[in-house]
Amino acid sequence: MSEWEIPNEFSLPRGAELKELEGVKVNPISFEPPGPIGEAYVYGLDPIDFIMGPMGSAKTTCSGFRIPAVALRAPVCADGVIRVRGAMLHANFRALYRTTLPSLFRSFPRDFPGFTFEGGQDRPFRFTMRFRTPKGKALQIILDGFGIGEHAIEELLRGYECNFGICSEADLLSEKVPGFMYGRAAQGRYPGRAILADKDAKIPATVWGDLNPPVISHWVHELFVEKPRPGYTLRRQPSGLSDQAENRKYVSRDDYEKMSLTLSPDDVRRFVHGEFGLVGDGALVYSSFDHTIHVAKAPLAPLDLPIRLSFDAGGSPAMIVRQFTPKGHLRVLDELVTEAGTGVGRFCEYMIDFLQAKYRGLPVGECFGDPSAFYGADRMAGELSFMEIVAAALGKPILPTPTNEPQARQEAVDWFLRRGRDSDGTPYFQVSPICKMIVGGFQGGFTIVLNPHDTASRVRFLKNKYSHPHEALQYGAYGDRGHAGLINDAARAGRFGNVTPIRGSVRVNSDFNP
Repeated sequence: MSEWEIPNEFSLPRGAELKELEGVKVNPISFEPPGPIGEAYVYGLDPIDFIMGPMGSAKTTCSGFRIPAVALRAPVCADGVIRVRGAMLHANFRALYRTTLPSLFRSFPRDFPGFTFEGGQDRPFRFTMRFRTPKGKALQIILDGFGIGEHAIEELLRGYECNFGICSEADLLSEKVPGFMYGRAAQGRYPGRAILADKDAKIPATVWGDLNPPVISHWVHELFVEKPRPGYTLRRQPSGLSDQAENRKYVSRDDYEKMSLTLSPDDVRRFVHGEFGLVGDGALVYSSFDHTIHVAKAPLAPLDLPIRLSFDAGGSPAMIVRQFTPKGHLRVLDELVTEAGTGVGRFCEYMIDFLQAKYRGLPVGECFGDPSAFYGADRMAGELSFMEIVAAALGKPILPTPTNEPQARQEAVDWFLRRGRDSDGTPYFQVSPICKMIVGGFQGGFTIVLNPHDTASRVRFLKNKYSHPHEALQYGAYGDRGHAGLINDAARAGRFGNVTPIRGSVRVNSDFNP
């Protein structure tokens, strides 16, 4: 432990007088948050708590203000001083000194009486802050700064005792860092119960981090969104072009509009809208998707309506559970996604267990599936196709969609997305947040590529873990709308009532004036 010892760590220097931190540009004790997401992040105590949003949304500033917010909830030592210690981690020292520390010094000036700063570029730093709050609480905050680089986190911080950790630009760090850092803090060994006024007091432990959105294949999406681990919280700020955008006092909508003109489409997606980036070089399938509109804030409960099921076959079969309301709303309640190599028999077992466990007692309405999965069986030998076997296990017929054309299926879903909200503010398309693969696919995991086997500029969907549930959703949306509905809406081109719907051999109105 000798390498971590600090002079006067548990006894104040002789003649030390803790002064009230005042006269700085921003008072860290009376912080003005950039918005509700930033405020919840600053005052949060979740074990591993990250904030993600557009460029300029005050994420780094919020990370700095969380330091005193956490410290003020720590137990008091017998001498009346609150003592906390934490580590600030970055991928490299130079970025840490260039970006993060200047932001911290604006609120905690390094030359304030009672503050000491040791360190320099390309080596660790130690920032010791001793001050008094406006309400008279005495604080000692020790902040150690490290550049992880090629070092293993467990080797770098072996024996380190702390209360908190800060992952600066967290997406640049290894996925092991936040979990290991929390393990050091959660032991509650700092400052040591022997010097606490209340030996049984609860010692808070938390690790937080700020980041711009990485690509959807990044570990942040996997651990916080796709397969969230217990204690992992991701706070997502709205788009910079949204009416709910944060930090509007310092970054205007006009600033984000100017950024949008100069950045690539994927960078606009990440740094302006605050969404995860695309995987590879594929094109985004649904440009109309808006996370704030189309993803429900809480899991969707079934309405008093039949549930509808839709299926995709192939090597990783998938099923989507949805409801289609009389007002035309498509509600995606749930998803069943299987591993590669799952056969039809095992899929049927998964499906029945899934429906009985989560949707027992609800009637099953129309079911739709991949039309190509109705073929390929040896009829002469009495074999059944994939969809016929699933239908037999389900006890309901499964209908093939009229076509397997990718663009038609894409349009079936995109039509719901483009409709936005109804007059009551209810989205016409809404997916439950428990549908991790559907949400992840909308955010960039589900992509399209040019078909290399076709001379025309036709497209196909890139096969990956997101494509199977998304194609199942497409078959469902296609079935809900109907083939004629798909054609009619395309023919209207957004107009109302001046194009005659297809009803047998009816001549279409050729007046396309809006």
